[in-house]
Amino acid sequence: MKRITSQAEFDQLRKHGIRKRTRYFDLVSCAVDKGNDFGLAVIVSKKVANAVKRNKIKRWIKNFAYTHIDLFHINNNYLVIAKRGIYEFGHDNIYNELENVLEECE
Repeated sequence: MKRITSQAEFDQLRKHGIRKRTRYFDLVSCAVDKGNDFGLAVIVSKKVANAVKRNKIKRWIKNFAYTHIDLFHINNNYLVIAKRGIYEFGHDNIYNELENVLEECE
């Protein structure tokens, strides 16, 4: 798993990505022709929670990606955009919902 850091990759995800919406997050995925890995970025706005909770949400999603690598497609970039209420939703529920959304993408 690699981090998505360049503005060009974010722009490509926004323009050409396939968006799956849920109540607590949006998952955007886009195919790329780089390497033998997948890219991941997590966006949590200041409107969602304070800094401690935003970082915890990011850790939850990144931990899910590390433990469920088989659900992610190789040569794809993924962007997870958190929405309000995700922290109260809880990490177990987030894991289940992410798993369901990624299985739908297959």
